[in-house]
Amino acid sequence: MFVRMMMCISESMRTHSMLGAQMGSARHFWMQAVTGGTLPDNPRMTPIRCLLALTSLLIATAGVAQTARSTATPNLVLVLQAPDRAFPLTLVRAGAFSPFELTAESLQPGQRVQLHQAGAHVGEARVDRLQVEERQGCSEGSHAVLATPLPVANGTPALVTTRPLKDLGVERGAAVTDADRAAARDLARTILARHQAPAAALADTLAALRVSVVRIERAGPPVLVASSHIENQDNVQTLFFVAERTPQGTHAATYEEFFRGGAGASALMEMDFVDHADLDDDGIAELVYAYAGYEWTGYGVLKRHAGGWTAVHAQAVGGC
Repeated sequence: MFVRMMMCISESMRTHSMLGAQMGSARHFWMQAVTGGTLPDNPRMTPIRCLLALTSLLIATAGVAQTARSTATPNLVLVLQAPDRAFPLTLVRAGAFSPFELTAESLQPGQRVQLHQAGAHVGEARVDRLQVEERQGCSEGSHAVLATPLPVANGTPALVTTRPLKDLGVERGAAVTDADRAAARDLARTILARHQAPAAALADTLAALRVSVVRIERAGPPVLVASSHIENQDNVQTLFFVAERTPQGTHAATYEEFFRGGAGASALMEMDFVDHADLDDDGIAELVYAYAGYEWTGYGVLKRHAGGWTAVHAQAVGGC
């Protein structure tokens, strides 16, 4: 079918050129197609048959692609927290993110899993056991316990996957410079002023500001990710933002979350950057973050879109 299609394209282009020169009009070419006129050098391959062959190939290709998408093996992604516990983050299939329950059907003791940090594969680990929590009362959430030792530094978060991720091919562990910290502090001041946060909270926010520098694609510039959370008596304040360099050389926030209020059931008390990796295999890393409120915790995913970032997934893990 593919050979026939290429023959059709080649013959059709050559015939159109010849007929155009001889007749001075493309009308004659389509008249021949309608009346069953033949092409030079291949009398059996009429324009109509070329069109039918091309259409059949396109339909068959679309069918194969649809089948491949529907039967694609999902990749389970978990967040490794110290020292050896991996909590569910998302199930990724054909570029889509969805939650999943940690069960003996989704992950088995003895199964080999992949570990990733800063957009790079850092080694393998083995699932030692599953700790499945009942949804009654308070719990830290169901998680997998990995067999130690692990190929990552103790206490550093990492991403755990059931299938390997594509490395971004960028340098790992970019150091945060004084200029990065200064840019993050300036943006924090701007965001707090826009939300009319009390001036008394500014110094505490800047003192607690955590800044990371990540590269989300091979040829792209570094991205700043910053977070801060403070508590004053019964009030909490949480700030999280992503910033990117503008053509003028300054930084602008392309995503932000801000909360200030009482430490009640709906309060966003913490939101921190965890790691980045290309989870959906599109060549650009997603940002993984952890969030916590009053007796609830979870993880989420930010995806890069033109001009900014979008929260595409969140999964609750523990709570009451």
